[in-house]
Amino acid sequence: MNILFLGGVFDNTIEKEILNKSKGTVHYAANKFQWNLIDGLLAINDLNLEILSAPFIGTFPKEYENIQYKGQKSVYKNVVNSNYVSFNNIWGYRSISRKSSLIKGIKSFASNRDENKVIIVYSPHTPFLQAAVYAKKIDPSIHICLIVPDLPQFMNLNDKRSLIYDRLKKIDIDIFEKNSKFVDSFVLLTDPMKNMLNVGDRSYVVIEGVVNIQSGNSEDVNDDFQSTDNMTVVYTGTLNKKFGVVNLVEAFHNTSIKNTRLKICGRGDSEEIIKSYAAKDERIIFLGQLPNSEAVKLQKRATVLVNPRQNNEEFTKYSFPSKNMEYLLTGRPVIAYKLDGIPDEYDNYFYYVEDDSIDSFTRKIEEVLLMDEETRSEFGDRARSYVLNEKNNIYASKKIIDMIQKSRSR
Repeated sequence: MNILFLGGVFDNTIEKEILNKSKGTVHYAANKFQWNLIDGLLAINDLNLEILSAPFIGTFPKEYENIQYKGQKSVYKNVVNSNYVSFNNIWGYRSISRKSSLIKGIKSFASNRDENKVIIVYSPHTPFLQAAVYAKKIDPSIHICLIVPDLPQFMNLNDKRSLIYDRLKKIDIDIFEKNSKFVDSFVLLTDPMKNMLNVGDRSYVVIEGVVNIQSGNSEDVNDDFQSTDNMTVVYTGTLNKKFGVVNLVEAFHNTSIKNTRLKICGRGDSEEIIKSYAAKDERIIFLGQLPNSEAVKLQKRATVLVNPRQNNEEFTKYSFPSKNMEYLLTGRPVIAYKLDGIPDEYDNYFYYVEDDSIDSFTRKIEEVLLMDEETRSEFGDRARSYVLNEKNNIYASKKIIDMIQKSRSR
């Protein structure tokens, strides 16, 4: 099987530049999800893999310093040819430029005479799907598999969206729906997504998220955990109000435990509110946007990790936060809400907040912090073992390939 992975991935040689030039959120979660799948695909025999990417970065001028993203080519792990395309990054024009660059980059794959060609498209980002459909029109035998981590209508939950943005988003969704008819199979994070995407009788698999078994098994979690006099609650990720971060700082501010800290890193529309809480409560520490490697270290050194996203928005039934999978891999206990999109099989691996009140959130934070460390560690270790054994990237990648092969043999 000849596979082109088409997405917004960026490797560690590009990460530093993206971090330094970004004014908004750096898309670490999406990047990690993609690399985990790519590594999983590399572990499967008889697959030829190449990467075509328009890296996920913010738009110029508000979210990124450069008006033009300059692409480059590299070879991942000395095996996978990777083409990071150039594109104009100005807001409102970027999608057109990305589409054009990706179509140029995909022509050779579409035109070669290889058999059994598959394009795995990460996310319903319109330029990605348009490029894949362009290739399929050149060679109708190409199988398009679309990975849907988020539904198009829920891909930007920032409270500061403009009216122009919302109108352009509607046009974008219309273009996506037109092109999605050419998709042959789907990878969904939750089962209810199939109805919103009109999957119909096309093949699909549900994969909530993936952890990298290669890196996970090579890490000793206890090497990074440091027991100190101050217990640490940690949140890493996007700081948007809809994700519950304001509730988190308020709930923590109301805790009565003195020898604890709340450390938050990331960017988003709630930064100023978080900073105001940090100014009046010395236990709350805002770290800004950190490199992914530093954020992971922070997670592993936490007493408890928190995902404050509540189950009170329509998008949550179609959502399994990638943060949850990343947190579980650390071996530290995780406080979260039971979202509609989280299967029951995960219930033994989270400390769930009972309801949406701030008081309930505060009580759960205090409850977990006041447990003895052995209880917390045993709980976290069980969760880590579960995701490494049941939700690893090799298993997920094989599941995707099996689904594609069965779909093609129909």
